[in-house]
Amino acid sequence: MTDSDKFFERLQADARRLRFEPDEATATRIAARIRERIAEQPSAAVFLARWFRPVAASLSALALAAVLGIAWFEKGTGEADVEAIAAGSEIEIAVAGDFYRVSN
Repeated sequence: MTDSDKFFERLQADARRLRFEPDEATATRIAARIRERIAEQPSAAVFLARWFRPVAASLSALALAAVLGIAWFEKGTGEADVEAIAAGSEIEIAVAGDFYRVSN
């Protein structure tokens, strides 16, 4: 028997006293609670509320993104800005105080 086998046997023996073994009454109560929660059926209002909230939040986020995108698109002069950027010989980017230039 190796040292690691002895170690694991000692570890299992020490862990046995830490293991939770509920008595019969506690086990019955736990099982009853589990059965009760499984058997309870939500009402139609609760069921709809559980699904409606995430759907409403997702649609609200999508609407907000659409409104911001349209506002950003209409704020600029449209294609003239894109053409002006493309026509420039270089683009300068500032990151953390450093400036980087990208040329065509």
